[in-house]
Amino acid sequence: MFFPLFLAAATALSTTTASAPVDASVAASPKKRISLRAPVPAIPMITPATELKFDIPYQIPGLDFISQRFWTPYQPTQLGRPITTKTWFQSRFATMNWWGLRDALSKDGLDISLNYTSDLAGNVTGGMSRGFTYCDNLTLDLEFQSGPLFGYQGGTLSVIMLNRDGNSLSAQNIGNQFTVQQVYGGSTAIFYGLAYNQRFCDDKISFKFGRMAAGDDFASSPLYWLYMNNGIDGNPQSLPVNGKFTTYPWAVWGARLRALVTPDSEAMLGIYQVTPQASLPYMHGFNWTMNPGDGVMLIGQYGWAPEFFKPESSPLPPARGDGKSVSSSARSPQGDGKTFAPLADAEVPHGLPGHYWMGGYYSTWTYPQFGTSQGQPGAYGLYWHFDQMLYRMNPYKDTGLTAWSAFVLCPQQNTALIPFQYNGGLVYTGLIPCRPSDISIFGVAYGNFSSNYAQASQSTLGGYATYELVYELGYRINLTKFAYVQPDLQWVINPGGSGAVPNALVLGAQIGVTF
Repeated sequence: MFFPLFLAAATALSTTTASAPVDASVAASPKKRISLRAPVPAIPMITPATELKFDIPYQIPGLDFISQRFWTPYQPTQLGRPITTKTWFQSRFATMNWWGLRDALSKDGLDISLNYTSDLAGNVTGGMSRGFTYCDNLTLDLEFQSGPLFGYQGGTLSVIMLNRDGNSLSAQNIGNQFTVQQVYGGSTAIFYGLAYNQRFCDDKISFKFGRMAAGDDFASSPLYWLYMNNGIDGNPQSLPVNGKFTTYPWAVWGARLRALVTPDSEAMLGIYQVTPQASLPYMHGFNWTMNPGDGVMLIGQYGWAPEFFKPESSPLPPARGDGKSVSSSARSPQGDGKTFAPLADAEVPHGLPGHYWMGGYYSTWTYPQFGTSQGQPGAYGLYWHFDQMLYRMNPYKDTGLTAWSAFVLCPQQNTALIPFQYNGGLVYTGLIPCRPSDISIFGVAYGNFSSNYAQASQSTLGGYATYELVYELGYRINLTKFAYVQPDLQWVINPGGSGAVPNALVLGAQIGVTF
């Protein structure tokens, strides 16, 4: 259903002529060209040192700050050198490069992402009853780049649409809070995003505004996206549950300012609409009005991204061939014999990267209180996150162990369903030597229920709600660079928090394909 929109955009843009100076490599064409980008998992290499601003890499294939949960920009080149694949199995996306058309279009201004994710889960014991459900998510993202299209650099207009189908195992068979399938919610076609992002000062400052969710930029880590449980994946679940902190797939009007404070630290400020109408499925994401009863949420976050034990210098490993030749990446890309290109990814040694941040929000909206019909104006919360690579097998490889943790505190017991949440986990890349790109995950999600909620819901729940705890184990098998299968196990302890529902064992799998 999104294909007609794409055709209309492509037809309109392809007839526009260029009037601003462009790079010499594309100046030969008198017409403005367009580009198409499809989401692809990041190549399992190490990000070059020349690109290490705040976004110090996670050293895990497929994870970076440029990507989002369901889309990744298409990149036909790496450090100015073309990325070529000869076979479908080696390609980074299932539809390859469209016989060269995708690479040609990707230079000209329109990027396209298409990603499919599905969650299959069955409750083999415990919970309310045994059962099996399936749900999926298909996301289409159009990104219009200002450089090739309009002659000025650093601007991106994102137009995002999605479709979701399926049923929730947690709702039907378990009865727990931290739902076991992260792609469930909003089972319909949704127009999600319409946001413009402008980068300034060599990408040290960026400003984004439009239809978007707070969780796209705040309180989210690519490490979370590896998990199937929705208490972890995307954002800690207590944030949207307690404060109407907006997350995918529901967008609102908002704006975000992001600034690089030092080479390894950044600050972000955001302001977002708070409205209960954002998540109405029958509106399909087109409820764009500002209502008199809506509120405003202010969010701030400060992050630090160090890289510990980074090698100061190291001899380059010999290039393939005679064992003595200088790598071709050291030759001048301009052919002048003087200018040298940055080192290839495999030639840059890395230490142990980490990401640390803290943030908070304040909302002016009037929130319903537990046990009373009166509302409470205002809500606030704080959150913390850290992830740190603890062990790297080789400074030139991505294999190793990363630990992470996250905390959320929303102390208003009268309005916050989960005043305190703790998430944490371990991620090991290349645990099996012959599978260096596979990812092993362990995670835990713990949430304390509000005492006001527990007291008001005691008769309904069949007991006094205290806490819910979920353990998750998974192994992501990267079948190709564009597809994965992730067998998954979740142990749900004290579902719903009241003790009235037996602990549940959930077996399932998560599947992803990038087109």
